[in-house]
Amino acid sequence: MDQIFGKMKNLQAMLLIFISVLLLSFHFFFVYFINSKYLNGILSEKTVGYTYAIGSLLNIIIFVYAPAFLRKFGNYKLTLTIGLVELLALLGLAFTTTPALIVGLFIIHQAVGPMLFYCMDIFTESFSTAEEMGNIRGVYLTMQNIPPVITPAIVGLILVKPEYWKVYLIGALFLIPFFILIISNFKNFKDPEYPIINLSQALKRFYNEKNIFDVFIDHFLLHVFYAWTVIYIPLYLTNHIGFSWGEVGIILSIMLLPFIIFQIPIGRMEDKYHDEKHVLVLGFSIMAASFMLIPFIHEKSLVLWAAVLFVSRIGASIVEVSSESYFFKHINPSNAGFISFFRMTRALPFFVIPPIVGMTLLVADFPFIFFVAGLLMLIGVRYALLLKN
Repeated sequence: MDQIFGKMKNLQAMLLIFISVLLLSFHFFFVYFINSKYLNGILSEKTVGYTYAIGSLLNIIIFVYAPAFLRKFGNYKLTLTIGLVELLALLGLAFTTTPALIVGLFIIHQAVGPMLFYCMDIFTESFSTAEEMGNIRGVYLTMQNIPPVITPAIVGLILVKPEYWKVYLIGALFLIPFFILIISNFKNFKDPEYPIINLSQALKRFYNEKNIFDVFIDHFLLHVFYAWTVIYIPLYLTNHIGFSWGEVGIILSIMLLPFIIFQIPIGRMEDKYHDEKHVLVLGFSIMAASFMLIPFIHEKSLVLWAAVLFVSRIGASIVEVSSESYFFKHINPSNAGFISFFRMTRALPFFVIPPIVGMTLLVADFPFIFFVAGLLMLIGVRYALLLKN
C-alpha cells in the first residue's frame, strides 16, 4: 500500500477522493465512447462534430465563471449542483426518443460533465503538497482511467442490440454512490480563498507564466488527441472498417490498458527525477507516429487495430500524467483561474476539431483525418522542449 500511496499528507481524504473519482469516471466513460455513434443515428457524421462543439462552447463559458461560482457556493455545493444537472441529463438521454431533445440533453451533458472533474481537482489540491504531486496525480489518473478500460467491453455486450438507453441509465446510476460519498465526507470542506479574477488580466498572466502556458498547450493537444478518438474512431471502426460494437468494445478496452499500467510508476518517477520535459517529448512522438499510420491500415483485424491503438495510448498515458504532474506542481488551490483554463483543454478540442476535419475532407478521404491529428501531435514535442524542469 505504501508503495502506491507513499507518505501522503492526508491519506484518508485522498483515499476518499480517489474512490469518488473512480465512481465519477465510471459514470462518465460508460457513455463516453457511444455518444458519437448514438448521435449518428439522428445526425450526419459532420453534424455530430458540431454538436460536440456547441456543448463544449457552453462548457468553456462555465469554466470561465467557475471561480465566481466557487466563491458564491463553495466547492461542496457546486459539486452536488452540477452532479444533479448531469444526473437529469443522462436520465433524459436514457428515456427520451425525441431527436431535438436528445441533442439538447447531450449538449447539457457535454457542458457540465467535465466540471465534476474540475471540482475534484479543487478537493485534491486542498489535501496535497507539491512534493507528492506526481504520485498523487499518478494514482488519481489511474483511478480515473480504470473505468474506460472496463466499460467499452461491457458496453459492447449491452449493444448487441442497439439499446442505448441501458448504457445511459447505468452511467446515471453511478452518480448515486458518488453523491453519497461526497455528502458523507466533504460537507464541512473548508474552501481556500478563490481570488476575484479579471478575465483579460488572468489570460495575460496565464500567457506570461511561460511554463504554465507551454504545459497548457501540451495538455490541450493531448485532449485534441482524445477528442479526435472519441468522435471519429468509433465511427471509423463501425462505419468504414466494418467492426461490430462488440468488437469495437474489445478494441477500445485493450487500447486503454496503458493508462492503468504506466501512470502510477511514471508519476513516482517524476517525483524522483523531475524530468517531465523529456518524458512529454517521448509521449507525443509515440502518439504522432501511431495516428499517422492509421490511414494505411485497411484490414479488418481486431488484433492489428487493438495493437496500433494500444501503442497510441502508451504515448497518451505518458503525456497525461507528465503534463498533470508538471502543472499542479506549479500552482496551488487558490489558483482556481489557472485550473479553469487548464481544464478547458477538455472542452476546447471539440470546438476546434470539426472545422479542421471539415477542411481535411475537402481534399482527402476520411482515413486521412487521423494523419492530420498525428501531425498536430508533433506540435506537442515543440512545446515540451520549451519547458524548464
